[in-house]
Amino acid sequence: MRRIVSTIVLVAGLSLLTGCAMFGHSYTKPDIALANVEMLKANLWEQSFRLRLRVDNPNDRSLPIRGMRYEIYLNDARLATGLSDSRFNVPAYGSEYFELNVRSNLWRHVGDIVRLIENQQAVDYRIEGHIRTGLFFSPTLKLREEGTLDPADLSF
Repeated sequence: MRRIVSTIVLVAGLSLLTGCAMFGHSYTKPDIALANVEMLKANLWEQSFRLRLRVDNPNDRSLPIRGMRYEIYLNDARLATGLSDSRFNVPAYGSEYFELNVRSNLWRHVGDIVRLIENQQAVDYRIEGHIRTGLFFSPTLKLREEGTLDPADLSF
């Protein structure tokens, strides 16, 4: 009887280790780029934007995206923070687009931003956060994307 119990415990332990290895895939960090910014609505107290992001997967297997936490900066001024529960898969060695609807209060920065846009000056942006890649034991990937937006290329 003792031998049977030991065998069951050993098999269960090995199954758990196999399960951890199966769910604990490590991924090479995907490249994330800002593809477009669209202003949805704006009033004195709140502005709504739609950000279109592209995720490039350099891995040899599909990359499941199960949500993210992010902070968005324009010229080092924090524009917005938030969470997204977008769920999609990026194919192996492929790309996928997704959109974030962002609300912000730019009131304290509106003068600076209007001057930049009127003068057609480029605006630096930075997106930071974490991407959740799956269930239970799946890794969370760090997100950091930065670049420059040309006001002539933006949709308003």
